[in-house]
Amino acid sequence: MSATPNGAASQSAATSTRLGNAPYLPLAVAKKVSDVAMQKGIEKGYPVSVTVVDRDGVVINQQRADTATGATVQVSFEKAYAAAGFQTPTADLQNAAKTSPGFTYIPGFSVLPGGIPIKVDGKIVGGIGVSGAPTGELDADFANAALKTLS
Repeated sequence: MSATPNGAASQSAATSTRLGNAPYLPLAVAKKVSDVAMQKGIEKGYPVSVTVVDRDGVVINQQRADTATGATVQVSFEKAYAAAGFQTPTADLQNAAKTSPGFTYIPGFSVLPGGIPIKVDGKIVGGIGVSGAPTGELDADFANAALKTLS
């Protein structure tokens, strides 16, 4: 904004500034994808934990199956956080770590498969992380199955 000689802000500068509207991930949607991912794990016989975060990595919803280990809770968060933060599936990050291992040391991020970014109209609105199956690929399958319910 520019000031006029008397110190008042120029009205034209103030009105020409546009504020964007960023898409967000509603709680109801976070619960839905979390429920689906959890159910997919249970159907396959794997007690998993599921975390859904917003685009900033803040937890919107988190669930732990009755017999899932405590470690799966934190790992599911770290996968969701990394997927949202890097805006890419954590399986891709794991592959990239083979030649650029430095980013694997970022606190709170996991590059194990099972973290998937959540997009709306091509924009990242969050991430989902699943942990507890015997392989990260299965965790990713449960997360991807959950995201398919959004389309």
